[in-house]
Amino acid sequence: MDRRAVIAFAAAATLAAPTAALARGTVLRTGSFDAMGTGTLVAQGTLRVFGSLEGTMIVRDRVGGAVIKIAGVRQKPKLIFVGVRRVRVYTLRRINDSFYAKGDNIRVELRSPRATLTMSAFGRGRVLRMDGAGTYHLNNGAEEQWSSALLPLAITPSPPELPTPPAATPRVNG
Repeated sequence: MDRRAVIAFAAAATLAAPTAALARGTVLRTGSFDAMGTGTLVAQGTLRVFGSLEGTMIVRDRVGGAVIKIAGVRQKPKLIFVGVRRVRVYTLRRINDSFYAKGDNIRVELRSPRATLTMSAFGRGRVLRMDGAGTYHLNNGAEEQWSSALLPLAITPSPPELPTPPAATPRVNG
């Protein structure tokens, strides 16, 4: 998938806000992470993640309610127990298509050792791992190389821009 198409899709996804939130006058602020390359990427948090992949995708859903889709088809998790906690795990091998994952406290691992993967993540979380070669943009920052990343990277919203105060008009004594 072309990087421009992924970024355009990401922009469209972030601009689609629930009607109820708009009616209340609230705006959901999120951070963003975009990456392209070969190797392994791992991100965790309350995120919406999508892109294209030729390889393996593993998603751990610790709280439940995650939505995972491959080529638009919803996937089913396998339940595993970690101590007394139930964790829903999606292990999807031999993917050669688009993917989508959304959830609270999810961990998304993408492995594509031989082909280029593209990934965009929106929300609040962290990039825990980037092994391989590629480039990324964090929170609309400059393009960086995976090898130069100081991990973990925080996916957080940029601080709000405060409006500039109006220019003072000189007083005329009269």
